[in-house]
Amino acid sequence: MSASEVASSPVPASFQAREQARPAHARPRPWWVLGTALAGAVLTSLAIGSVRVPLLGLVGSVLETVGVETGHRLEPMQEAVLLSIRLPRVVLGVLVGAVLATCGAALQALFRNPLVEPGLLGTSSGAALGAVTAIVMDVALSSRLGPFRILAVPGAAFIGALGATLLAQRIGTGGGRTETARILLSGVAVSAGAAAGIGLLMQVATDAQLRTITFWTWGSLGGSSWSVVGASAVPLAVALWLLLREARTLNVLLLGEREAWHLGVDVERLKRRLILAAALGVGAAVSVTGIIGFVGLLVPALLRLALGPDHRRLMGASALLGSTLLVVADTLSRTAADPAELPVGALTSVLGVPVFVALLARGKGAV
Repeated sequence: MSASEVASSPVPASFQAREQARPAHARPRPWWVLGTALAGAVLTSLAIGSVRVPLLGLVGSVLETVGVETGHRLEPMQEAVLLSIRLPRVVLGVLVGAVLATCGAALQALFRNPLVEPGLLGTSSGAALGAVTAIVMDVALSSRLGPFRILAVPGAAFIGALGATLLAQRIGTGGGRTETARILLSGVAVSAGAAAGIGLLMQVATDAQLRTITFWTWGSLGGSSWSVVGASAVPLAVALWLLLREARTLNVLLLGEREAWHLGVDVERLKRRLILAAALGVGAAVSVTGIIGFVGLLVPALLRLALGPDHRRLMGASALLGSTLLVVADTLSRTAADPAELPVGALTSVLGVPVFVALLARGKGAV
C-alpha cells in the first residue's frame, strides 16, 4: 500500500471491519452528547457564583448585542462580572482542557500506552521550574521588565516547558532514531532535575513567594483575563490543530512502527511533530494556569475504553470532554468553599487518582 492509499484509508482494515460489523445504531456517536455536556457546563459556570447571573438575562443580553429584543437583560454589575471575569475564565478553561486532553490522546497513541500523560515528558516540571525561577527573582524582574512584569511568570513557564521537552527529546534520540521508551526515561530524568532545582529555589524564597509557588503548582484559572486569553489562544489553537490533523496517521501507527513505516508513514518525523505540538500546547496551557494534572491521562484513557481506538473519533471527543471536565472542576473550585477558592489541579487529581488506579488494576497497559 502506498502513502496515498494510506491517506485515503484513515483506519486500518481491522478497525474498518469491526465498525462495519456493528449495527449502525450501536456505533458510538459521542458528538451531540459531549457537545451538550460542554454547553451545559459552560452555561452553569457562567451563571453560578457569588454573583448570580440568571440564564434568561444572560441569553437576553447576548441576543440584544445582535439586535434581538427579548425583554430580559442583566443588571450592570451582573454584566460586568460575566464579561470581565467569568467569560474569559470559561474560554480559557475550554481551550486548556481541550489541549491537555488531546495531547494526552496523541501521546498515548505514540507510546502505545493509555497510562501516558503529557507530564511524563518533563513539560510540566520544566514549566514549574521556569515559573518558580521567575517568582523567586520577582524583584529583579520587576525593575527590568517594567510594564511587562505581568508576563514574567507565564513567559518563564512557557520557556521552561519547551526547554525541558526538547531536552528530553534530545536525550531520547540516538543514532538518528527516536526511541519512545528512551524518551519516557529521559522525561523522568528531566522532571527529577527540575524538581531538584525547584527545591533549591524554594530554600531562598520568602514566605509570600512560597505561598505563590504552592498556589501556582496546584493550578488555577483565577488569573484569567482577556489579555491572558489573547496571549495564550494562538499557541493553544495551533497545538490543537496540529494534533487533530494527525488523527488518521495515528490510526496507522497503532499497527506498530515497522508496519506504519511500510505503509508509507515517516515515523520519525511523526514522533517529532507530535512531541513538539504537545510541548507547545502543554507549555502554553501550564504557563497561564499552572500545573493541572490527570486531564491528559484521564479523559483519553476513558474515552478509548468507551469509543475504541479510532482516533478520528477519539481526538475530537477528547477535546470536548477535556474542556467539559476542566470547566466543571473550575466551577467547583470557586463555589465549593466560597469565598475561598480551591486549586483546580487538586480537584482533577481527586478524580484522576482513583481512575488511574482502576486502569492499572484492569491491566490496560497497551493500546
